[in-house]
Amino acid sequence: MSKMAVLKAEERFDSGNADAFKMKALEEFEGGSIVLLVDFSETRFVDSVGLGCLVSLLKHAAQRDAKVALCSLSPQVREIFEMTRLHRLFDIFNSKEDAEASLGF
Repeated sequence: MSKMAVLKAEERFDSGNADAFKMKALEEFEGGSIVLLVDFSETRFVDSVGLGCLVSLLKHAAQRDAKVALCSLSPQVREIFEMTRLHRLFDIFNSKEDAEASLGF
């Protein structure tokens, strides 16, 4: 059975918490998740370390034939993804419910 894990990013997704977030995400993949949905509903800031963490998880997911998707980005956070062109690499959804429906969960 397919499994999706939802991890909520903190208000600041940066060097202070990106490593811990990555460890949780990797545990979810090891536990059999094929989709990792990162919920940014409470996130107001993402720095380069946070972005790097997500790209690293994307690479890890690709090696496992899994996927990383994002949801509930504030306009400020969405702008960061667009300025860095990372929005082209991730499936981005308006809400967790939209993501679940689109991804079949």
